[in-house]
Amino acid sequence: MLLPHEQGPWNCGYYLGAIALKALKGAKREGLDLPSLQKKMEKLSNRSISLTQTVAATTWLFLLDSVELRESGVIMLCD
Repeated sequence: MLLPHEQGPWNCGYYLGAIALKALKGAKREGLDLPSLQKKMEKLSNRSISLTQTVAATTWLFLLDSVELRESGVIMLCD
């Protein structure tokens, strides 16, 4: 759900996507694998973020053509 009514805003897709983008901007040249992205997102948000939330945020950004997944498993920002 992108805008949950019964949960805090830190669990919504927009927030998690923004945190993922911020984490990926910090690693622009080399990109991040999924576990590294999750750790950076947790550090930036000062909250525990599940792997499922990380995948959901990454999938949403992929659908928006904001990120790409390389064959090596690295997630990169699109140019």
